[in-house]
Amino acid sequence: MRVLKAREKHFLLYLAIASAVLLSVYFYRYWSSEIIKETEHYIIYSTATKVQTNQIAQVAEIVYKGYLQFSDQLGLKVRPHPKLKMKLFKNREEFRRCNPNIGWVEAFYRRPYCYQYYSSSETNPYHWMMHEATHQLNAEGAYLLLPQWIEEGIACYLSTSRIINESLCLGEIDIHSYPVWWLNSMALSGDLDTDRNNLSIIPLGVIISGRGGLDVNKYFNLYYLHWWTLTHFLMQYEGGKYRTGFSQLITNGGGLDAFEKYIGKIEHIEKEWYEYVLDYKQRLANR
Repeated sequence: MRVLKAREKHFLLYLAIASAVLLSVYFYRYWSSEIIKETEHYIIYSTATKVQTNQIAQVAEIVYKGYLQFSDQLGLKVRPHPKLKMKLFKNREEFRRCNPNIGWVEAFYRRPYCYQYYSSSETNPYHWMMHEATHQLNAEGAYLLLPQWIEEGIACYLSTSRIINESLCLGEIDIHSYPVWWLNSMALSGDLDTDRNNLSIIPLGVIISGRGGLDVNKYFNLYYLHWWTLTHFLMQYEGGKYRTGFSQLITNGGGLDAFEKYIGKIEHIEKEWYEYVLDYKQRLANR
């Protein structure tokens, strides 16, 4: 048998170390469900408790029915599809251990799964799931390709809606959901120009076009507040005054030109939206 040279020994040693590291990372991040829960529209792979998994499954079906109602209001179609898939982690630590390099996100959708954990320490332990389930329905149910402000706005609109008597009450705001709990951070003066200058308000032209403005990675909570409130406004203002226009906006790309064509001049709509946000901020503060 040939004696290995020192250089070859070093190579084999490095290979063994690299293999050991890769194996340790694999087993550290390895995840396997302990429960598989099937409902009418979902398959949920879970390491949460049976009770928690059943609760998430029940709420997922409530969101599904709410999404059908939302789609009907806008004249959108939800097409036949296979059962939607979710991965439910037992807690935040497990979720982040098994999904590294995800930054600040608390849940995410990556086809074909929604990934989330059970937030047992929160009053509303499923609002992250509601948000990601809406993204999943946009993609795999309605087959929508949306600009970021509409995609996130719709997800926030459903995930911030209250569940009452096992039904999703669209537009009825749950104060224990994101980004609602950040609304008080918007230091609004009552004057739109002042609040633009103090960076409490991002111009709607920036929100809709996705160009210019503040760094979204640094001010993501503020962007989410804008995406959510603008969608809520377009769905709820004066009994749904802008719903038809919003539907046309969705099917025509959601850009600034389409916004002004189907909704109205940005300067006028921005003032209405700003007053709407001021009113809701006060109402929610009273609650």
